[in-house]
Amino acid sequence: MGMSALARRRLLFPAAAVLLIIASFFYLLSPAQQQQHLALPSQDQSLPSDVPIPRQIWQIFFPPPGATTLKKSTFFSADWLHMAPGYTYTMVSDQEAASIINTYYADRPEIGATFHALTNPALKSDFMRYLILAARGGTYSDVDTKPLVPLESWLPASIRRTTRLIIALEYDETIDRHTDQTIHEVQFCQWTISAAPHHPLLTRMVDRALADLLAVARDQNTDVAHAVFSDMHVLNTTGPVAWSENVFEFLQERDRSLGGWLDFAGIREPRYFGDVAVLPLESFRGDWRDDWGTWLDWRNGRKVLVRHFYKGSWRIVKLPGQG
Repeated sequence: MGMSALARRRLLFPAAAVLLIIASFFYLLSPAQQQQHLALPSQDQSLPSDVPIPRQIWQIFFPPPGATTLKKSTFFSADWLHMAPGYTYTMVSDQEAASIINTYYADRPEIGATFHALTNPALKSDFMRYLILAARGGTYSDVDTKPLVPLESWLPASIRRTTRLIIALEYDETIDRHTDQTIHEVQFCQWTISAAPHHPLLTRMVDRALADLLAVARDQNTDVAHAVFSDMHVLNTTGPVAWSENVFEFLQERDRSLGGWLDFAGIREPRYFGDVAVLPLESFRGDWRDDWGTWLDWRNGRKVLVRHFYKGSWRIVKLPGQG
């Protein structure tokens, strides 16, 4: 018996959708396109519009010296597109970064001068994520991260309407073992951040990163272009240590009951500080089973949103197991 026209249409629609996702994935993986802007228009008109965080995904790829492509094993653009229907996606290259600075920071020439003087890809990526989110808002996530659930489910819809910043813990000394990347008892993740435009925590972080980068150069009696930035400089100028200190100071100003870093240790549910949502440790760390520590079952029954693969390409000195 022949297949009806309706049945054929039902089969063709999902097949076309799968082909579109595959085509988008390989488009992004081609060397020519890794350096270009990709903005996919919204196809979902059912998303509520009364949320302050734009439905925009940002990722950044500044290739290290001598590299022009990104390994397919650390590239999850298709997953972000799949988990965020109706969102716009942008891969930020050097050219896109220059455009953002020229458009949104033309009145602060020291920002552009400092950014363009940086040669360390990690410093550039860190600084640019703050610049982007402060100016445009949206969701930033490193290219070695993979979303495990739809972005719209990160928070209940009613809470999303009043939330202008979503962050999560990245380290908790009551659970993790200490590493050379951790200075405080608790640290906040900056490989994934969601923010509304012009959130004061992000604008403050832009100012801090700029001041710290210039301070390193000044301490070496040189300029940013010729300054030597160690791994510890990365952590403390634009990286997770600087970000964590900025976050904690900001939250403490809004909640004077916060006595210290360990007030965030072991949280099992999101905590809210005005328009800031602080998610538990597992939220952006995924299911990689404790690369830092022992095989623990503390994650059982908890809501995991993003997996981070910890490629650590920014390091001058590699950790064991990093190529």
